[in-house]
Parts: sequence; C-alpha cells; structure tokens
Amino acid sequence: MRLRSIMPWAALAILAGCADGRSPSELMSDAAADVGAIRFERAMVRYDSARTLTPDDTEAHLPYATLATYFMLFPEAVAAWERVLELDPGDAGAWDSYIFTLSGAGVFETDRRYTEKLLQVLPEALRSASRRPDIYDHARLAAQALGSLETYGGILAERLAASPDDEVVRHQIGSLRIALADLEGGDRSEAVRDSIATALDELASRHEADAGGDAEPEAPILYRLAAGYDMLGSQAEAERWLERLESAPDRGALADGLRYWRLLIEVQNRLGSSDEGAPEAALELVERGMERPSLAYRGAWVTLRSQAVLRRALASLPGDAPTPRTVTRMVTVASEPPGPALDAPVAEQLFDAAMDVLVWRFAWESGGHLEALRSLLYFGVEPRAVLEEAVRLEEALRADRPGYLFAGYRGDERERARQLEIDRARVLQARALTQLGEIEAAGELLQALATRSRRTSTLGEYGRHLLRADRPQEALTAFVDAIAFGGSALRSLAEEAAAATGLSPDAIAGTIDQQLAVRRPVVEEERVRRELGARLELEAPDFAIQDQNGVEWRLTDLTGKIVVLKFWATWCGPCLAEFPQFTELLGKYEGDDEVVFLTVATAGSPRDEVARMIEDNGYAFPVLFDEQGLALDFNIQGYPTTLYLDGAGTIQYKRQGFSPAGYESGVARRIDALRGEVEGDG
Repeated sequence: MRLRSIMPWAALAILAGCADGRSPSELMSDAAADVGAIRFERAMVRYDSARTLTPDDTEAHLPYATLATYFMLFPEAVAAWERVLELDPGDAGAWDSYIFTLSGAGVFETDRRYTEKLLQVLPEALRSASRRPDIYDHARLAAQALGSLETYGGILAERLAASPDDEVVRHQIGSLRIALADLEGGDRSEAVRDSIATALDELASRHEADAGGDAEPEAPILYRLAAGYDMLGSQAEAERWLERLESAPDRGALADGLRYWRLLIEVQNRLGSSDEGAPEAALELVERGMERPSLAYRGAWVTLRSQAVLRRALASLPGDAPTPRTVTRMVTVASEPPGPALDAPVAEQLFDAAMDVLVWRFAWESGGHLEALRSLLYFGVEPRAVLEEAVRLEEALRADRPGYLFAGYRGDERERARQLEIDRARVLQARALTQLGEIEAAGELLQALATRSRRTSTLGEYGRHLLRADRPQEALTAFVDAIAFGGSALRSLAEEAAAATGLSPDAIAGTIDQQLAVRRPVVEEERVRRELGARLELEAPDFAIQDQNGVEWRLTDLTGKIVVLKFWATWCGPCLAEFPQFTELLGKYEGDDEVVFLTVATAGSPRDEVARMIEDNGYAFPVLFDEQGLALDFNIQGYPTTLYLDGAGTIQYKRQGFSPAGYESGVARRIDALRGEVEGDG
C-alpha cells in the first residue's frame, strides 16, 4: 500500500529551494516533476520562483496560474492569467482559464468587480477563443448575477455580426433567449423553445449524412445540434449528435463540456443505483472522466473514484451491507472498528483510493478527505496510516494551507469552519488510536474535545469511548448532553449505556428522559449563546428594489428598524420548505413596527414562477426581485440565507439553510438580541 507525505506549507519554500542560485530551467524542471508526483504546493513555489526570475517567460507563468486556480487562490490566479495573456494574447486555453477564474473570483471572493471585469474582457476573449463553450457558460451566469443579460446579448450579437456562420455563437444566442424568456415568464418561454427546436430540426435535416451520403458536417454544426437538443431535453438526439461530434477531427474543446456533464450524471446515477454491477460500471466511467487534461476535473474524478471504490467494497460484503453514509458520516455503534473486515485486495483498493483523495485534495470537494479517512477507519484498514494522515491534516488546517477548506468561506465563517475541520481531524486521530490499542491517549484527546467543543459529534464520540472503556455512567451523561444538543440518533447508545449501569429494561427510558429534562435547559442556554455568537458588524450595501406589487424598498428608508432579509430561489427545495413556517412567523410579528421582513428572489428565479408560488400558497410577504446582483453584494453563498440587520443598517447575524427544529425561537433570539433584550456576544 502507498502512503504519501503531505508536507507543511511553511516548509515548502525551503524544500523547493526557491531561487537559491538555481537557474529558471532547473526550477521549471523540478516543478514539472513535482506536478507529475502530485506535489502541487511545492510545484507552485518553484514556478513562482521561476517566473520571478524570468518575468517575460509564459512557460513559467502559465503553470503557476493553473495551480493557483486549482487551489482556488483566485486573486493570485487572476493576476497570473492576466500576465499570461499579456505575453500571449492569442492563447485560447488561457482565455478559457482566465474567464473561469474571474467567474470563480466573483462568486467565492464575493467581489462583483471580478464579475464585471469578466463581461468587460469577454469580447476580446471571444475573438481568440470563440470555440470554447465554457467561456459562454461562465459569461451568461455572470451576466445573470449582475442583471446584465442584455449586455451579454449585445456582445454575442457583435460576435455573430463578425462571424455570421459561427454555429457556436448561434447556440449561445439560443441559450440566452431561453434565459431571458424564463425571467420574463408567461407563454414566452415555451414559444422560444419551440422556435429553437424548429431551427435545430431544420439544421439536422440539412446535415443527416449517412455512410454513403455527404461529408460529415463541421464540428461547430455538430456542437450546435448536440448542445441544442441537450438544452431542450431531447436526450436521444443530443447523444446521437454528440457521438458524431466526438469523432470529428476539428472538434477541439467543443465536445468536452457536454461529455463531461453527461459522464458526471451517469456516474452519479450508477453510484446511487442498487444494481449489482453498478459500482464496476461507475468505476469504468470514472476512468473515462480521468482522461480530461484539466487538473480541476481530474481532482473531482479522484473523489468520485473513491466513492465508487467504497461502493464496490460494500458490495463485496455478505448479507445486508451498511450504506455509504453510515461508513463515512454516522456514529452508530460503540465498537471500534464498527464495520466488518474486508478481503485484503478490496482493503488495498480502498486504501489507495483514499490516499489519492488526500493527495489531490480537490478544493471543490470540501470534506472529501475526512470521508476518505472515515471509510478506512470503519473497516479498520491501516489505522496507523490514518493516524499519520489525520495528524498531517490537522497541521495543514492549523497552518491554513490552501485546498483544505471551501473557497467561499470568509472571515469568522472561515475560522469556524477551520476549527470544525480541526476537531474532526482530531476525532479521527482518537479513533485510530483506539484501533491501535492506545486507549488512554484516545480518551485524553476525546475528553479535551468534548470539553472545549461541546457538539453532538464530539460528545457522541467521547460517549462511545467511555462505553468502550467500561465507564457507562459517564458515557450516559455524555450521550444525554449530545442528545440535548440535537443528536437524537444517539438515543440507542444512551440506552446501551444506561443498561450497562445496571438499570432494568423498564427503567432505562424513564431515566434518560429525566436526565434530559434536567440537561436540556442548561444545554439550550449554552446553544443559544453559541448560535448568536459575536456580531458580524458588516456594512450592508444600500439597495432600491421593487417587490411583486411594484413597491420600491430602499434600505436607507428602514433606518431605525430591524430588517430580516431572506435570500432564496425558486429552484431551492429548502427555501420552499421554509416558507410555510416563515408565514406563521410573520403572524407573530404582525403589528410590530420595529421589525421588517423582506425576501429576495435571486437571479435565476423567473418572475412567473415567483408569482405562481405566491398565488398558489396565498403568500403576502414582500418579494424583491434581484436582477442587479444584490446576492453578490451581500456575500450570499447558498440558499436560503437570512441576514439580520440592526437599526443602523449593519449586518449583525447570518443564518444559512433551513431547519424546522427551533425555527421560530431561533429567529426570535436574533431579533431580541438586536433589540438589546438578550446579550448576543456570548
């Protein structure tokens, strides 16, 4: 089995040698070897040294920009790609990556200047890279986020005027027409789709070449047909034309995106299938996905390969196998390892796949490295190696090295996420120590975690340890607190601990309930203080937006009031699930002149869908339409997101997601804290 070293970021500059008298060619050669060995951080240091020594050498700037993009270091990547394009303005691949990086920077840095710049440079990008479909996709999404689809349409029109036969641009214009029609709502959307379908059918009939017919159409025509039918949901037609596109000698990058997404969907379907041969089929598809040259795509496929190998391992077990979620997430039993032993070849495949995830450390897949290590511990595979990797993981998180946290985290949110990941890495260390027989060391680690980081997970893991160590009374206390924090799934372990104390079966449930009655108020008070946390003190950007009734809302007009601002989307399931409770909540505050509730339907939420939802459910709350990039200005990373603004218009609290448990009380706590009735900085 392989165990690769991951070295602390602080030591990389020394290990790489930096310039240190070495020539640029030597640095470049060593950096290329590092990339081949998947030592990307060290390669970045060497490429950075090389490009400093040779500022006019594209060959040094380009790989540095590629790796900075891979690690989602967006400001650095943007600057690097700009330098590449200064040196070689005709590089289509560089334009593709630059547009992708600007798009990512706009979203994850929550800085609309990147998104605006994307549209500014788009005409030049298309002059050099008009046959790179990803550029159009990123541009359309950027324009939609800014409420500038018409501007994007003007750029496409100019491009078509310069190249009237460009079938790639024609497809993108059709995609834009659908996006505009969806926002407009009504019957317009269906009419536009019908019009595009007719045009595609006519184009297809002109190019229906059989074995003895006319020459095969050029790749852009095949692309328009494949992508167009795919956009309209005509999957059989889309697949037929895509197969022909993939065999076209002039296809370039035209088939890549279409095939990638089809492969991805196919793999995910296989991974979710209960068919006997599904894991093997998924692995075959993953290997095809790994053929894409992009580092980012290959990193994503490494994670998918690990998931497929895990499912293959589960399929090898006799009888009813546990689910993947049980293996990688859930705490279910007190034994360690909890799962059955795997056959040696299967265990080795699982280990190798997990180590690949740790080495690639693909930044889009936040938490994938933790799941990989959990899968090994579940089956008791190489606990010593897991311990070493979990220690390295903690060191990397403490040093805040790139690639370990979701790129969208900022400020306090990032620090909380980092601390949570550190805690999880330490739990893995304790579990590995237990499997190695170092029970006392594991107990000390878990006790410190449960004391400092009182969460369901840390308390539950500590309770499991106490149960294994034959300390059932202490285990019961830990499990009761874990349940009080919301860990209802740990009830069975609490019952096991209660039984181990010598209680009769009839007395177990009552004893647990009595202890919960005592602990819940204490835990609730602790949870409230933690949930409120420190106030954010973020300046809120002003806005002037109309609601569904044409009433204009300005933030400056709401000075002196507490504003609860909820961002949502029509395609967001949790958002729609929240609205019934949200409506009930509004009734509680009816007549309260100190509090204003506003909701913002983000770009991508067609007006007719919003209107239909309001009418079908009888909702009366104000719905503002974000068609000017308000979500970008307010740093919205996911939906639903609720912001709480104080009377000065400052963002003080932020809540992402929706959970029905404690919904009303959670909102009330934040509002009361802003009224000064509750201290919110505990």
